[in-house]
Amino acid sequence: MAKILVTAALPYANGPLHLGHLASTYLPSDIFSRYHRLKGNDIVFVCASDEHGTPIQINAEKAGIKPEEFVKKFHEEHSEDFNAMGVSFDMFYHTHSHENQKMSDHFFECANKAGVIFKKKVLLTYCENCKRYLPDRYVKGECPACGASDQYGDVCEACGKTHAGNELKNPKCAICGKTPVKKEDEHYFFKLSLYEKRLKEYLETNKNLQKSVKNYVSGWLKGGLKDWDITRNGPYFGFKIPGEEDKYYYVWLDAPIGYVSSTVKWAEGANRNWEDFWKSKDSRIVHFIGKDIIYFHYLFWPALLMAAGFELPSAIPTRGYLTVESEKMSKSRGTFILLKDYLARFSSDYLRYYLTTSTPNSTVDVNFSWNEFQSKCNSDLSDAFGNFVHRTLAFISARYGGVVPKPSVLDDADIEFQKKIDSLPENVAKQMEAIEIKRALEEIMAFTHACNKYFNEACPWKTIQEKKEKCDTTLYICARAIGVLSVVLEPFIPNTTKTLQGFLGSKGAAWDDAVSIVSAGQKISEPTPLFKKIEDSEISEKGDSVKKDIVEPKTEDEGDPFTRMALRTGKIISAVEHPNADKLYVLGVDFGGEKRAIVAGIKGAYKIEELLDKKAVFLTNIKPTKIRGIESQGMVLVADDGKQLSLLFSGAEPGDVVSAEGVSQNPVDVFLFEDFQKNTMSATKDNGVNVLGASLVCAGKKVYVENVSCGAKIR
Repeated sequence: MAKILVTAALPYANGPLHLGHLASTYLPSDIFSRYHRLKGNDIVFVCASDEHGTPIQINAEKAGIKPEEFVKKFHEEHSEDFNAMGVSFDMFYHTHSHENQKMSDHFFECANKAGVIFKKKVLLTYCENCKRYLPDRYVKGECPACGASDQYGDVCEACGKTHAGNELKNPKCAICGKTPVKKEDEHYFFKLSLYEKRLKEYLETNKNLQKSVKNYVSGWLKGGLKDWDITRNGPYFGFKIPGEEDKYYYVWLDAPIGYVSSTVKWAEGANRNWEDFWKSKDSRIVHFIGKDIIYFHYLFWPALLMAAGFELPSAIPTRGYLTVESEKMSKSRGTFILLKDYLARFSSDYLRYYLTTSTPNSTVDVNFSWNEFQSKCNSDLSDAFGNFVHRTLAFISARYGGVVPKPSVLDDADIEFQKKIDSLPENVAKQMEAIEIKRALEEIMAFTHACNKYFNEACPWKTIQEKKEKCDTTLYICARAIGVLSVVLEPFIPNTTKTLQGFLGSKGAAWDDAVSIVSAGQKISEPTPLFKKIEDSEISEKGDSVKKDIVEPKTEDEGDPFTRMALRTGKIISAVEHPNADKLYVLGVDFGGEKRAIVAGIKGAYKIEELLDKKAVFLTNIKPTKIRGIESQGMVLVADDGKQLSLLFSGAEPGDVVSAEGVSQNPVDVFLFEDFQKNTMSATKDNGVNVLGASLVCAGKKVYVENVSCGAKIR
């Protein structure tokens, strides 16, 4: 049985958790851990509050309480949020603990014996006004590497490079704003430079590390690694270095060691040996982190593990930042969403599902959109998965007395669908083993859509009257599919699958037994809907919505809506029939380097070959909308005289702005379709377009229409 240790980056006990924490670290690590438990692997999932450092020291002083009380408050808050989100740690511990102090001293002693700890006199930043040495986070200035301003004294948020506080250019005390001086002191250093060769070998030989991150880290190695100052002067909330009175371990020494000490604490309660996970070559160590702490986890931490004789991480899944409505999280903009605020409004499983569908196994930044959140949860969870489950189980409950029927002879469609059921756990497992969690969920949802297709094509509501044995087979197979889904979806939406398994009369099953969780003759209970649809009012009520009140600018009713539109020329580079609608095309449109998918109701007016390479006019700031399951990221403009349609053609280049001669425009960020319906654009006698008494033009060329009557409305 495989031994797997999973860790999640430690939340800093200096503030509440927000959506970004969940997306990059805690959700993927929890899903991965839940999967391995279902597989029956020997897995332990640990984390801890990161509780040391000057920010905590200072903020505790401001609050008038001891640092120990300060971090305890946030540890308890974080625990509540994790529990509410279904994050299933085996141990959520503290870095300010006896176990972590003992383990930190052990690492320091091992490194000292290995000859990689040394003392050196350094020039430190000292504030004569505050009468104290300034720790990294309390001195700000320009990055010595890239010149970015307003950077802290440990790592540059712009270029990612680390440095010492005394290396900043034009430094200022972050407490009082005064210019500090340089003052000499003796510190302990870790010889990180001695590990360059071994770290390079680790990066090159470990195939589980993300290629893009390895390339990024290799750039630091090529530039040469600097030895690490692991000392901080008091006042400092942390562990004193043995034999010293006013010198402490830098928080980035004892924080990752918290992974080990949390395992130690877990092992004590579980009557296990923690070394089986940290010192055995048969174990697999997986650290889930955000991209802001790459340097520490790919270089400093592996070197520290080497010095202490511990096993190295087998994988370090690293994810990007989360923006909200395409904005960096900001309290002033209303885009800073705390977990507890979200949980006061919606189910944890909605967020678990949506964030997983949005977050790939890479360092690219992802966006949280309230519109998309609502759309994805309603269409995928309620309309696809929830509807299939409810239709099937309600049918069995009503027409079969709640007993799964026995199948009869299977036709080709039945056999083919049974194969999909039987292969689903293995297909999903392949993605989970590769930590491709988003792809695993996509595999499951593709199967869910296949379930609905099978149910619809089998027409049990008809066969129950005409050929009951066929209906028996259909309902049996659909019930089997639901049983499999109740297992493979458990890591992603655990509360929902627990309810579903209750309907099936099951207490759950191991991953490898998922295909047999439902059998003929099995008694089920009458189902209730698994999901409640998210209403527009829940998303956009005044005073309750980030999306409407903060992100989307107000659209006044004054004047013609044309003045607030953003119109651009787009070149149609592809066109396909909409898979779920007879009268729609899905267009691929190039706006001069930016490409968008736009759903257009022009199938009756144009053949696909007539559209390709045409340059037309598009409304680009209209609110993105899902149309029959596909999001349209803009709208094509057409002239409609009641008999035929015509695109608005432009002779300009893709991306060029379309305007009206002499008419002032001030496009809003988000334009609403209902406002577009109020526009006064119309076709003219010379096949042009008139708005507010002026001609529509682009790059000096008149926009034109074809084969429609004068006065045709632009829609």
